[in-house]
Amino acid sequence: MKLWLLKASGTLEDEEIILEDNVITIGGAEFPDLSGIKNEEQVKKLILKKYPDMRGERSGTWAGEICSFITKIKKGDLIAVPLKTRNEVLIGKVTGDYEYRQLSDFISHIRRVRWLKTFPKGAFEEEYDVDLNSPEALFLIKADPGKLSGFTETKSLGALVEELSFALEDMDLIRQRILELVYRLAETDEIPEVRKIAAEMEKMLREK
Repeated sequence: MKLWLLKASGTLEDEEIILEDNVITIGGAEFPDLSGIKNEEQVKKLILKKYPDMRGERSGTWAGEICSFITKIKKGDLIAVPLKTRNEVLIGKVTGDYEYRQLSDFISHIRRVRWLKTFPKGAFEEEYDVDLNSPEALFLIKADPGKLSGFTETKSLGALVEELSFALEDMDLIRQRILELVYRLAETDEIPEVRKIAAEMEKMLREK
């Protein structure tokens, strides 16, 4: 199991697709289906056909990243995706091979993942000694295997039941508090009081 850093999340809408559809992308939506790609030279030819002025190191780097996304990332590997719209890094486990699916103007070359957790960007950089502002779009992170296994450890049934019990208790408390506020709303005709109650409800929901 390896850990890869992938900096390709697109716009806010693209990030929502990535989260909701459980996928990652390398971008490059202007290129056709790459299922037949076996090596970097094949990708580089496609790049130069589309962008004839992009020669030298730049085209080679891009070709290498696309080829790695298709052929070198394996099912079971971990992927870290820094979000552009949040101060978070998504951690996921790759569950599928390369697919070509047009999900947006940015997303068409994808791999399926199962999202596991998030990291604050600063904590992730410190923990794994990486620079999220580096120019590379995809690269392998050196990490201790024991540290990586912590991402995928399965909790015991007892621990999961206990967490669920606490969550349900919390939900019940929220429900009771909302009902109290609703009753207060029904009993008052004062606009300032209504606004105060509405603000309390909003604050409570945001905190939870």
